Amino acid sequence: MRRLFFLVLAVVWTVGPVAAGTVGTTTADILKINQGARPAGMAGAYTALGDDAYSTYYNPAGLDGVKVPQLVLLHSDHLAYISYEYFTFAFPWGSTRALGANLTYRHTGSIDNPSLPGEPDNPAVSASDMLVSVTGSQNFQNKFAVGISGKFLNSRLAEYNASAFAVDLGVKMIDLPYNLKAGLSVQNLGTAMDFVKNDVDNIKDPLPLYIRFGAAWNKLISKKKDLNVGLDFFKPSDQPIRMALGAEFWLFEKLFAVRGGMKRDQITKDPGNVFHNYTLGFSLTRAFEGSDFTLDFAYNPASFELTTEDTYFVALNLRFNRLKIL
Repeated sequence: MRRLFFLVLAVVWTVGPVAAGTVGTTTADILKINQGARPAGMAGAYTALGDDAYSTYYNPAGLDGVKVPQLVLLHSDHLAYISYEYFTFAFPWGSTRALGANLTYRHTGSIDNPSLPGEPDNPAVSASDMLVSVTGSQNFQNKFAVGISGKFLNSRLAEYNASAFAVDLGVKMIDLPYNLKAGLSVQNLGTAMDFVKNDVDNIKDPLPLYIRFGAAWNKLISKKKDLNVGLDFFKPSDQPIRMALGAEFWLFEKLFAVRGGMKRDQITKDPGNVFHNYTLGFSLTRAFEGSDFTLDFAYNPASFELTTEDTYFVALNLRFNRLKIL
């Protein structure tokens, strides 16, 4: 199985970008943004490390770590008054399967639409993206897991709109020496999008194909202190190879965790000021009547190259330890 895993990795890494188009031709940038407060606090290094409802975005195979029903409600404010609303629900199905559903909604306020001199004023416009996904995972003897996600995306800009369907595929190696895990996912295999009305040439932009490979390491320092480290390499079809390194340390078991990460948008380029590329986060958990209520928070500072404003993620993460669904 390990040989098969690395063979698939080599094939996908080689031929994947060809299937997705060339540099600068993709659309749907909402599919390029790290989602979820816990992963965002670790710079998005979640392909192998993810083991909860947040995995639906990074590697559907990671959903196998969901052992009780979990609900995540997240709000995030980005630059230019763009806001994200994020809803994910996941639950175990028997002892070896898990299912999940996600709804992500990105929206803006009214945008001025200036008119030419002498013409009537144009009404203000708005823009939004809605992403819906359904995910399933299967664990095989606690040695490896596979997962698949089906996604529907609808984007609107003023009176224009476009839709697309896509699939994510993932695999995760669990039983590796030295407390290691490895993960591989291929994201956004799907249809193209076309915003142009009455386009006789029928020219459409493909979705951004993502290929992710990650490794994760866990160390139980004591009965109450747990360290997780993740390293990801991922290749968008229209951008250079990127890297993310993240860590999570539970200072108090099931009570308080701190996170940090570092990201490189181009691993072959001088990183410049590394203090523009770090991420921070924490979780505060309380048990209440058989359930765990967690506040997840993440902070991504402005890079001054890609964004000019800081980004904050705030999520309510609920685990229903006594609730049984399937």
